[in-house]
Amino acid sequence: MAGRRRRRDGPEGTRRGKTWQLIYGHYKEALDALPLEHIPALAPRLVDAGVCFGFADPVTNIIANTVCVHDEDGEPVPICAKKRKREKMTEIKAFTEAAAREEVLSKIGDDKVQTIADRSLRGLVVFLTSYFRHLSNRDALRYLYLAQANLLVAVRLIELDRCYRRKDRFCICSYATKTALRCAALSARMPMVDSFVSSSFGLVPHLKLVIKTVAAEPRRCLSVRDVHYLSGLLKEPLELKKSDNPMSLAPIRIPQHDADASTKVLGVLTPSLRCVLLDRIHDLYLKAVSQLPMEDFRTRYHRGLLKAGYCYGPFNPVSNIIVNTIWYDTTFPASQGLEVDMICTMRHVESRSLSGLLAFLRASIPEVSEHEAMIYLLKNDLKVGKAIKMAAKQGHYKSGSDESSYKAAANASSHPKAEEYLEFAVQSLPTMMSDVRSLMQASQMISSRNILRLSRLLSPSSAEPLESPLKLTQDAGDMLSKYKKDFLTEQTITRGKVEAALQNYEETMGCCYELRIICGVNNCVGKQRKIRDPKRQYSHVNFWASLKNGGSPTLFFAQFNNDEGCENQSICCPVSDQSTCDVRCCYCESQGIRIVHPIQSYWEGGSEFEKVCCGEHQITNAKIVSRGKRIDNQVMGIFRQHYLYQDPLWDCGLTPHINRIAWHSTRTWEDLMRDAIDQKCNKFNEDHDRMLLQRYSMPRNNWMDRSHVSKRCMQAQVFP
Repeated sequence: MAGRRRRRDGPEGTRRGKTWQLIYGHYKEALDALPLEHIPALAPRLVDAGVCFGFADPVTNIIANTVCVHDEDGEPVPICAKKRKREKMTEIKAFTEAAAREEVLSKIGDDKVQTIADRSLRGLVVFLTSYFRHLSNRDALRYLYLAQANLLVAVRLIELDRCYRRKDRFCICSYATKTALRCAALSARMPMVDSFVSSSFGLVPHLKLVIKTVAAEPRRCLSVRDVHYLSGLLKEPLELKKSDNPMSLAPIRIPQHDADASTKVLGVLTPSLRCVLLDRIHDLYLKAVSQLPMEDFRTRYHRGLLKAGYCYGPFNPVSNIIVNTIWYDTTFPASQGLEVDMICTMRHVESRSLSGLLAFLRASIPEVSEHEAMIYLLKNDLKVGKAIKMAAKQGHYKSGSDESSYKAAANASSHPKAEEYLEFAVQSLPTMMSDVRSLMQASQMISSRNILRLSRLLSPSSAEPLESPLKLTQDAGDMLSKYKKDFLTEQTITRGKVEAALQNYEETMGCCYELRIICGVNNCVGKQRKIRDPKRQYSHVNFWASLKNGGSPTLFFAQFNNDEGCENQSICCPVSDQSTCDVRCCYCESQGIRIVHPIQSYWEGGSEFEKVCCGEHQITNAKIVSRGKRIDNQVMGIFRQHYLYQDPLWDCGLTPHINRIAWHSTRTWEDLMRDAIDQKCNKFNEDHDRMLLQRYSMPRNNWMDRSHVSKRCMQAQVFP
């Protein structure tokens, strides 16, 4: 029956069915407004290309996309109205129009084929999941249902739930908007994708006139003259201006749905909020790295940043990262020096920092939930002090002390020296805050002299290492040596590729740069080169570089071929922090590595997100979201970066764990099979003993004593 769809099992299928019903209602309303009796050609146009997504309300989008149809050459197809004949009976005219509408509705509601309503729903979901990171299809359907299938209202609801800053909000002129609309059109199988995208953006400058014509209240049936007027209006799209903001014309349904959303699904939204927070934390760490002196960071402070450079403390997050980094490295100096040019990823320290921030806030105000704590951090740019003040102003009682808050943060973030840091943060740091602030110059690179003074101020004397009763085994020592050797080899290759890419950029621009530090690498981009080779065809890299004649550092993106002798195929260009929100890369997101990409799409993977949205790629949005959540929630445990910075003087607590990992890594396939057989035999013997004990009612304290089992078996003449 028209207007009814087969529902899938589960809550996602139910929500999809309800959203489809809303879209079906929009098509009924659009058909009532179109003069099908006078212009029969509108019916096949609507069934073929009249999708309900765009930058107006759903009904207006359906009418505009039906009226403005393009041919294979991208030219608008003219509308030919039926020659009017004098009608003697108005009943016949009404019957003809009703029959035409019912015929179109039956095609839209046909559950045996994929109709224009199904394609519209898919396009709406794909737009949201393409525009917003960390958004699953299930959450996208929820927002569409709350927004009555109005795309821009759903966008605004997501921005409200994620507490987007003004600079991150929806912009019609952004690269992300254009990419998301193109992905939506491709997934909806629009006949002329490029023409649809250009006409959708061309509708925005005329939006007020179109809505005045189409969406008048109460909605009336359009005349032939109105249809021709709209067709002519949309034939020549105007250029977009900054003042063109379709969000201001979205229906005012946000308050009631936002209240509904905030009371029902807080737990569902928490994982995606955590990923949004980690995106912002990554920007903070990039900024902190750029403010440290290059030589000091490469030779010394990279260790302190990755081990204990957390962003919680009494200062702003970037200053907290720098202060905690310098304090740890000065108080617990490395026993062996290590100069690096590359940090593969900072995701582990970023994830632990977020856990520490949340624990700090919730220890100060215990009645605040994890979801509410995330909201307060988002609204206050991760400044935990301001977040606590906002929560207190909104009626939450601050009961925790600073000592309990720092203790909770250190434990939640797995601080390597939690007790010593607690003493430093609670007792020492408050007495020197004014001096620390004077040495920390906002938004500028700190000089080596100030870093040295800051180091002496934060930690007047180094701690004394304790003698560890456990030593690294020979296998563990060999494992750590191999990892360090592999890292240095990989670093040499990556640095050479990056310098070649930077040199190509210098020759093009006519300027000279100096490489500071590589701060993010993903070598799993593109097609697989060899079987069982973790590397793929390309690598994506972020690095900081400065002009040799001075100036502030610039963040660059580089792509190079992982094969030898392919330096000429490299790509290098500067990027801005705004690119973090504007650009999606399926390869980097699927690996859980945060790389800032350029807005231009000439790099590998720049256009492959369109294949992801159409289901033509091995990577799917569900895999990206699930893998990202799994990696970002990894706070506890030992990561590979610990192998590089394992110090026998200070990290004696990790020695037994690393010994165990090394022992497991040396086990052969035969050893594993033998262990599995032994484990299975032991399990069989235990189950057999338990069966005999239950059969002959033996005492419980003798269950695992096989001598008693054998004795009773001999008496009963039963043998295992």
